[in-house]
Formats: sequence, structure tokens, C-alpha cells
Amino acid sequence: MRIRQFVIPGLGHLSTLIADDGSGVAAVVDPRRDVDAYLAAAAADGVRITYVIETHLHNDYVSGGRDLAALTGATHVIGAGAELAYAHRGVRHGESLDLGGLRLTALETPGHTPEHVSYAVADTSRAEEPLLLFTGGSLLVGAVGRTDLLGEENAVPYGRAMFRSLHEVLLPHEDFVGVYPTHGAGSLCSTGIASTPNSTIGFERRYNPMIQPTEVEEFVRVLLRDQPAFPHYFARMRPLNQAGPGLLGGRIPDARPVTVDETRDLLAGEALLVDARQPEAHAEAHVPGSVSIPAGSSFGTWLGWVVDPERPFILLLDDPADRDDLVRQALRIGYERFVGYLAGGIGAWRQAGLPTESTGRLTVEELAGQLAAGGPDAPLVIDVRQLSEFAAGHVPGSVHIRGGDLPSRLRDLPRDRPIATICASGYRSSIAASLLRRAGFGDVSWVADGLPEWQACGLPVQRGDGALAERVPAEPHAH
Repeated sequence: MRIRQFVIPGLGHLSTLIADDGSGVAAVVDPRRDVDAYLAAAAADGVRITYVIETHLHNDYVSGGRDLAALTGATHVIGAGAELAYAHRGVRHGESLDLGGLRLTALETPGHTPEHVSYAVADTSRAEEPLLLFTGGSLLVGAVGRTDLLGEENAVPYGRAMFRSLHEVLLPHEDFVGVYPTHGAGSLCSTGIASTPNSTIGFERRYNPMIQPTEVEEFVRVLLRDQPAFPHYFARMRPLNQAGPGLLGGRIPDARPVTVDETRDLLAGEALLVDARQPEAHAEAHVPGSVSIPAGSSFGTWLGWVVDPERPFILLLDDPADRDDLVRQALRIGYERFVGYLAGGIGAWRQAGLPTESTGRLTVEELAGQLAAGGPDAPLVIDVRQLSEFAAGHVPGSVHIRGGDLPSRLRDLPRDRPIATICASGYRSSIAASLLRRAGFGDVSWVADGLPEWQACGLPVQRGDGALAERVPAEPHAH
């Protein structure tokens, strides 16, 4: 038996190629949209992909299952409850798939989603009992999958189902049985996921905090506490995966160069310029109306949080080598309306005599000084982190509005007062500042280095639940 795991850090996605060397056949479990990595790995290992296996209808990314099955002729397998609208084999509890000398047995494990299926893998050349489990979004490393993604009304009943799936189906396996989940560190499909991509039943039974509650209602309370907010694009993923995403044929479209004149004309229409340069570069000079989403592992998540999926977009890059990665990240969340990238970058835009604007950038010392001075010029500080981060410590008097929620909260914000956005590093706050600038707010700054640097400088921190702090306070000069 040969196993290869594939990791997408920003998405927190784990997928696996499992092969039986003796028969030269393989399966891919929970493939991502860009499937060329699996084709290359199978070719390098000299194996043929005969099964594409999915644990559930995914909420956080577009599945590559349909594409990979079409390219390889493999059978596409998923729990019968998924009811895919295209060719597949729906499996129920206890049904088995033979992969050479390996046997994969479906185990219905509802909770994260209602149709969720895990798979127990036995190497029958050695023993009939399972050697490992593909646990999808049920048992994770250090956590379990959240149960509120399909609506708050389902969170508690799905949580109870998750408890039964864990304690009646998965945890009774032997300690040595491996645990290979689909959601890893960085995924918003749970909180507290460890960075290790796989584990064992024994280790999780002993050290996973979500296994410790032995009473179902206590488990549900702990599970649903402090789960992070998730991007707007999640709402599109399940129906898209069920209906069947478009086939890419194993090819990743390349973003073409777009001239300055064409970019200007497109921006005059419905297109959006997504500035993928680093936050400092965007703050210094950017195309008016552009949105800052810096290149990096979280680009796709934020693209799906703040950009309309039906809106054409053009990339502005620091490094042309970023193109392939950013296009892949967009495809993985179903964003296919990318036009290309601005040829020549910001330099070409400036050389053409076209306007730029800037956004303020503050150090924590500068922000502290402005707040201490008070008066009408003291900025409104908007903390754009997750609520649990805000509650753990924030700038006194700051307002909590998650970065992805800003577009829906613009009416709540003053336009005649400076605004400073802050997060944990400057990444999210730079995105938030660009959203405010695009919405017409004039005096906007983002805070470099964020709360860790604020605390490192010995500046005061307020702690507590920020739910009530989401109300924007009156301007200091108002009566």
C-alpha cells in the first residue's frame, strides 16, 4: 500500500492518493479542483486511478471528482445521500470497494454533513481488519468537523449525529488505525485543527479535546462554541458540487496579459481590479477602486469573501510567477471569470498617465498617539479579526466588524472621521482598508503588524466578548 497526501495550506484541504502497488491501481480521496497533481503522481508511481472517492459534498471548495473521473475513466464514489446530478456510484454503510488487495468499506458518519461517509481501509494481503480510516470532515486531527455550515437550525441535530458517528462508528476501531481527514490546519470547517495532516485513533482518543465530552449535549455545546465565521462563497459550494462543476480537462487556464487601455475600458464597465501585491505596495499607490487581496495562501479565501463571483476581475501582480497559483486558488472556489493580469503592472498604469491613490499605513505607536490625542481627528479603530480573537484582546474602544462583513456594514460607519483597520498581521486589515477606500471613505489607514505588535509595545489591551462592540460609537465631537 502506498499513500500520498496533498496539502493546500490556505484552504486547509487534505487529499490522498492511495495505491496498491501489486495490482497497479489507485484511488484519490476528496480531490481538489485542479487535478493535474494527482495525474502526475499516478504517472510517477506507475499506477492507474480506478476510483475517485469523496467523503461528502464539500462546503469549502469545488471538487475535482467529476473532472478526475472523466479524465481517467475511474468510478466516482460518494455517499448515496449526496444524490449527485451526474454519473457516480452512491454507497451505503457496509458496502466495499476493492482496490487490488486493498478493501475500502463505507461507514456512514453523518454530522459535518448529512450524507457524510468515512472509509475503512484494510490491506487484505495482511489482515481483514482496517489499517486506516479516511475520515473526511468527521474526525479531524485535534478537532472534529463543525455542524453549522448548513444552517443554524441544523447545527444541534447534526452535532448529535456527529457524536454518534464518532463514538459508535469511528472510535471503536483499534488504537493503531490511522486517521486521514480532509480538513486540516487553516480550514474554516472547524476550529483548533492541528497542523499534523494525519494521526491515529489511539492518539485522537487520548488527546483530541473534542473526544473528551462523554455526554452528547455537552459535546454539542463545546463543538458549536467559538467556531469561526466562514466566507460567503461557502454557500455556493455544496449546490455546485452536487450539480456538477464544469470540466477543466486537467488544464489550468493561464491568465493572459491585459493592456493598460483594455484594463481601463474593462474597469469602466463591470470588471474589478484585484491588487495581489503586498499591502505596503498597495497602500503607497494603487488604481482607484481596486481591492487589495495580497498573494499568498489565503488569497482564494478572501477572494471568495469579498468579491462577487459573477464579476470579471483582472489581477495586478508583483511577480508574474504568482499567476498560476492565484488562478488555481480562484478555480478551487469556483471563480472562473478572471480576465487576465495587467501587463506591466502599476508601472505601466502610471506611465500611461492614469491616476493612482494611496491608503494610510500606521505603526502601532502612531495609532496609540492619535488615540491618546483624542478629539475629532482620533480614528475609529475597526478590528477585522474573528470574534474569538477580538474577545481575547483588542485595542480599547475599537469596534469589531469582521473583514468579510465590511461591505454589508458600510452604512454604519462615519464618513467624516478617520478610520484605522487592524488585525493580527496587517493582511486582513489591508484588505479591509481597500474595501473602505473603494466604497468612498476618504481617510482610511491600516495598522502594520497588528495586535501582537500593539501588545509587544506594552500598550493597553481590553478583553471580553465583542458582540456588543459591533455597534459603532458616536463620533467624539457629536452632542
